[in-house]
Amino acid sequence: MKISWGIIVMLGFSLFAAGIIAMVSVSMTKNIDLVSDNYYEKGIKYQDQIDMNKNSAEFSDKIKTELKDSGLLIEYSGDLLKGNFSGEIKFYRSSDAKKDFKVNIETGDKGIQHIPVMNLEKGLWKVQFSFKKDNKNYFLEKSIFIN
Repeated sequence: MKISWGIIVMLGFSLFAAGIIAMVSVSMTKNIDLVSDNYYEKGIKYQDQIDMNKNSAEFSDKIKTELKDSGLLIEYSGDLLKGNFSGEIKFYRSSDAKKDFKVNIETGDKGIQHIPVMNLEKGLWKVQFSFKKDNKNYFLEKSIFIN
C-alpha cells in the first residue's frame, strides 16, 4: 500500500494542531498568581519600598526568627522595644497567594512572639515584617523553610 506525500503532510499538520490545542487547554486550567493583587500600584510606589528597606538595615539583627517544633519563635530586641513599635507580619507563599496570611506584631513583656506554623504547607515561606517605629515605616523580610 502506497501513501502519498499529501496525506503525510496533512497528518503532520493535524497532529501539530492537536498538540497546540492540547497545550492551550492545559495551560488555561493552571492557576497563575501574580506577586500581589495590586501589582501595578505597588510598582509605582516602589521608591517608598526602597526607602523602607534602607531604613530597616539597622533593625535586621534586632528581629530574630527561629523555627521550632511548636512554631515560629520571633525575638525582638534592642531599640525596637523602646518607644512606639507596631506593625504586622505577613506570611507569603509565592506558589499560592491563597495561603498568604497576616498576624499583628505582639512583642509581649520579653519581646518574644510565638506563631504556630504546624498547619502550614511544607516548603519555602517568606516572613515579611512591616512595622512603624517612632512614626517611620520599616520593612524586613526573612525566609523560613517548613519541613
